[in-house]
Amino acid sequence: MNVKLKLLVSVLLALPTVSMADQAADLLAKMRGAVHTLSYQGTLVYARGNELSTYQIRHVLEGGAEKDSVIRLTQGAQGTNAPAEESFSLAKFEQVQPQMEQVYALDVGGEESVAGQTCRIVVARPRDRMRYLQRYCIDPNSGMLLKYALVDRSHQSVEQLMFTALTINPPSEAVVASAMAAPPPSVAVKAEALPATVKNDAEWSFSALPMGFQQTRSLEQAGAAGQAAVRQMILSDGMTSVSVFIARPDSPGVPEALSLSAGAMNIFTTEVDGHKVTLVGEVPVATLESISKGLRHAR
Repeated sequence: MNVKLKLLVSVLLALPTVSMADQAADLLAKMRGAVHTLSYQGTLVYARGNELSTYQIRHVLEGGAEKDSVIRLTQGAQGTNAPAEESFSLAKFEQVQPQMEQVYALDVGGEESVAGQTCRIVVARPRDRMRYLQRYCIDPNSGMLLKYALVDRSHQSVEQLMFTALTINPPSEAVVASAMAAPPPSVAVKAEALPATVKNDAEWSFSALPMGFQQTRSLEQAGAAGQAAVRQMILSDGMTSVSVFIARPDSPGVPEALSLSAGAMNIFTTEVDGHKVTLVGEVPVATLESISKGLRHAR
């Protein structure tokens, strides 16, 4: 086989892969808008670590504004009955950004039937050990996410959700146009319900970050009961976000230096230049530790 023929064969073999990656990116982009533009209601099961919860979710658009109703029906390893209002949102899955393809290999799989509807499998496979594999099942017509799993390096699902019943009402053309024009909001880990302001200064910065991660926002949250403010720096690799909380040593509410895990959500705390630093995100602990090593304080 001559050189030209080998090159032609290589190109032909690569074409399906490129097409699959484009299809996957298109479906993920469609999903990002669907959670906001669609009116839907249903029941989903959410598993995180050893805890299993069932939610009743309703999302509607009224006068151009989104309204959500989320009720936790059961919670616990055995699904203990505990109806309660709960803060849970599918908006966390809107973090998909163009730079994700630098660190994730995207692929499209077969079809599944979830909650009586057909969805297409999309896999975002990490190109390194700094993040988890993400597996989506998306309705190709509406863009609605019907099933999701976060898988670690041991091929174990550390977080899963799946609708068991779902009714979708299609959005109007005006709503779709508005959603496509608006920039996607940042999604960050919520520390506590305290006022926050955008913080633009050079007091804290990163000398280096794991490949694909970049800082997207910096906030300052007012301290509780007159305590010192807590700075929050938000990082993203295009699909997953990490929050870095920085507080003075005498600030309450920041745990001692340790590493904890709850399903896919990991927490790593350390000290940088006399400040308590807590990193939170759905990435391996090693990734959080690597991020913390690049944090610098301008004295």
